[in-house]
Amino acid sequence: MKNIQRHFILVIMIIVCIILWNQIVFMKYGTTLPTYLKYSSPITEKERNYLKFHSPIRLGSDITAPPISYYEENTGEYAGLIVDYVNFLSIETETPITINMYTFYNLIEALREHKIDVCDMFPSENRAKEFEFSIPIYRLKTVIISPKDKNNILNPIELSGKKVAIPKGDLAAEYINDFLEKERKPNVDFVPVNDTKMVLELLQQGVVDAAIGDEVVISTYWKEYNVYETQKYNVILLYEKDVVLAVNKDSELLLSVLNKGILQMKKNNIVPKVQQKWFGISESIRGEKRELESFINIAIILLICLIALYIWNYFLKRSVLEKTREIEENKKNISMILNNLNIALFIINESCVVIECNQASLTLLSQSRKDVVERDIFEFSFLSELIETSRYPQLKENISLKFRNTIKSRCYEVKLSPYISREEKLRILSIEDITEKLIVERKLHQENKMITIGQISAGLAHEIRNPLGTIRNGLYLIKMKASDNSQEKVISMMENSIQRINNLIEHLLRFSRTASDKCTQENIETMVKNIITFMETKLKAKKINYHVKLEGNPIVTLNTEAINIILINLIENAVDAFPAASEDNLIQISIFSTEDSLQFLIEDNGVGIVEEGLPYIFDPFYTTKEEGHGTGLGLYLVYNEVKKYNGDISVESQLGIGTKFFISIHF
Repeated sequence: MKNIQRHFILVIMIIVCIILWNQIVFMKYGTTLPTYLKYSSPITEKERNYLKFHSPIRLGSDITAPPISYYEENTGEYAGLIVDYVNFLSIETETPITINMYTFYNLIEALREHKIDVCDMFPSENRAKEFEFSIPIYRLKTVIISPKDKNNILNPIELSGKKVAIPKGDLAAEYINDFLEKERKPNVDFVPVNDTKMVLELLQQGVVDAAIGDEVVISTYWKEYNVYETQKYNVILLYEKDVVLAVNKDSELLLSVLNKGILQMKKNNIVPKVQQKWFGISESIRGEKRELESFINIAIILLICLIALYIWNYFLKRSVLEKTREIEENKKNISMILNNLNIALFIINESCVVIECNQASLTLLSQSRKDVVERDIFEFSFLSELIETSRYPQLKENISLKFRNTIKSRCYEVKLSPYISREEKLRILSIEDITEKLIVERKLHQENKMITIGQISAGLAHEIRNPLGTIRNGLYLIKMKASDNSQEKVISMMENSIQRINNLIEHLLRFSRTASDKCTQENIETMVKNIITFMETKLKAKKINYHVKLEGNPIVTLNTEAINIILINLIENAVDAFPAASEDNLIQISIFSTEDSLQFLIEDNGVGIVEEGLPYIFDPFYTTKEEGHGTGLGLYLVYNEVKKYNGDISVESQLGIGTKFFISIHF
């Protein structure tokens, strides 16, 4: 638990450090940590090749947006914030950049038509469908201006239904319409014009109810025309957003170069100096404000992390205490359960030394705990005799072991299971006295056998009654001195009936001689071949083809008598499924074997069994064969032998297609 706590604290510290680093990067460079790391590297060879074949870079800007970008009539040159940025950006990227001036609406069209390579704009979701955006290069406020009169406009909602002047292509139109749509208000009647100067003129002339534009541009025009009379107008903030450089979707390398140049300009402190030059002290103040906000955010994040860490540590301690109590209680419960078991349990190490034991083991050895623990198990004569010398090496191997042994007319089942602890490899040795269990099992088996014999006897009496009646009738006819042909037929009938009686007696004797419990190691392949040889005559009589498929270990520990009973009866049943001899008759025997288990599949393509008869197929004296051709005991014998070993047997059959018997047994 302590390791988990340390790892958790380490993860928290790493996360906090990453968050702080990200905040610092954002505060200084206006971007995220991943973006900062991505574009901090020098310009690559691939990017240099791009610049070589696409030089100079054509940058477009709004000619009607002083002090951002405009035409200086006195000097006959382009000037403004973006012009200064371009000059420095050209130096940082080591590539020439030309400036092309348009009105803003035409500027976007020029970028779309690849007349220019890059321009500055506010990013938006709609614009992102066409263009890719750089790291923020400067920040602007967009404001709403309206006259102070009875129709004062003090928030964006009050623009609903009003006539508003706005530069063509300005993001504010999209922003306001989306805002009003969410508020379920009527849209604004926008009056798009070429530039901000005309926007202000329409406002002064009273043509529109309000005007929208960038704060610094509006301020510049008002100062130029000496009409900056704030007492006559309401000025409210619509939004404040970062301005980026936009490129077309197919200009990934150019975007990467621009981002690297912008980031380097910020690292060299060029960006704030240029903004200070054109925007004045207000931008610095805003920057300081953002820094303060970032520091506050960092402090809040740290405080939240510390509180979360404290709370987590508090609940962790409580959880540890509760788990400790639960473990102690579980130990007591487990100890009580183990000591109440009738099975002797020993925990031993690789050297066969007893580490721990339960009460049943002490009772078995007639020893106290101190006389057993930390002693070699073979120091106890009883255990040494029970396990036997031949099994000593197996106890030191990391394997499972199970066997039975009889000592002084008592039978014990011994199990060895590997158990790996933190310190060393251990083993659990369990010893169970199963003498009474075996006695009960044998008694129950005998009782079931007697019940079954009673059932068979009752059925046998019923079956014998009919043949004996036939014999009596035949004798009566003989006494009546029938013709010679009649005597022959009667004698034949008597012989058939006597044969039926003999068959019944044979099956009854076979049942009384059910297999013993003795298991031996046998070659299953040899065993099956012997059975096939034994039944060869019957198979040839009906021209039956047979196929035997064996998989698995050929040497199997099994009960030979039980397997003979099962296979002989199932094969005889399959032979009887063919009413006549045919070259198409086929019996398939599939066997999968392991060291102590067998799976059989006996299938034929005979006449099959009616669906209604399948539930009764294993009942004594139930048969689907013609009268005189079956006793109904064969499958009943098979069923009892399979169940005797806790096996499973099932049957599938379709009339006219054939029958399959599935058997799985364990010895």
